[in-house]
Amino acid sequence: MKLIAIALALGAVAAAPQVTAKIKVAANTQPCAAAAAGKYVWVSEYASPWLVKIDPATNKVLARTQIGLGSCGLGVGAGSLWIEDTSSSTVSRVSVRTGKRTKAIPVGTQPYDAAFAYGSAWATSNGNGEIDRIDPARNKVVKRWKLGSAIGVVGAFGSIWATGATGVLRIDPATNRVLATIPLQSAGWTAASSDAVWVTNGNGVTRIDPATNTAGPTVDLGTTALGDPAVVGGLLWVPKIRENAVALVDPATNAVAQIVKVGVGPFVVTEVKGEAWIPSWQGRDVWRLRP
Repeated sequence: MKLIAIALALGAVAAAPQVTAKIKVAANTQPCAAAAAGKYVWVSEYASPWLVKIDPATNKVLARTQIGLGSCGLGVGAGSLWIEDTSSSTVSRVSVRTGKRTKAIPVGTQPYDAAFAYGSAWATSNGNGEIDRIDPARNKVVKRWKLGSAIGVVGAFGSIWATGATGVLRIDPATNRVLATIPLQSAGWTAASSDAVWVTNGNGVTRIDPATNTAGPTVDLGTTALGDPAVVGGLLWVPKIRENAVALVDPATNAVAQIVKVGVGPFVVTEVKGEAWIPSWQGRDVWRLRP
């Protein structure tokens, strides 16, 4: 009884996430990011021009679709996957139904990220220093905003949030107006929790308050090599690329709750039906973890 009382007084220690699968892909392909569409999960490969289709019921690779070169970030919408092809300077549109690429859409040079939100696809062009809006009905860029060294993009709180070297741009997708420019040096990858937008920068991840458009606390993660995070099970999962690990940040306390070891060189975390999917960017497997 005394041990139970002590445990209750100190608070229960959160259990470590459970690894449910390690899905093998082809060697030397650098699996980068994942997205759920239809009954399947799709994984981009940075070092090969292929999008991999995985059956989450069996953890088997079912097919591959040829896309552009240097693919990583991807979004899902309008019956399609939208994948940024960094080396080809295109966004590949792939049909969820057929698994075939229907269009290679030219965007600014070196796109770094892609998302689908509010009826459009969005891509950051690091080379041109801009955020591009793609109309899925026309398969072309219909609007561009300047953003030096553009990197990440996420849709949340009725807005598009794009990051670059000097800060965060908040765009109203209904009017194409810039609602706010939030100063934040070395703003990088993005994610959204229930009440905040999170941006990697410097050695950590910074909380952005969408109610005030201001940068709040930064959680120090002790490394500049941080990847693209996601919220899974109520925690923010931030890849620590060189440490082969993910930092789990609690948005309620702005503190690291756990450090979880994963595959080699994790770069992007994606939430899929309550699980974290984490491709090993410097390896050849895709990890599934259940909080």
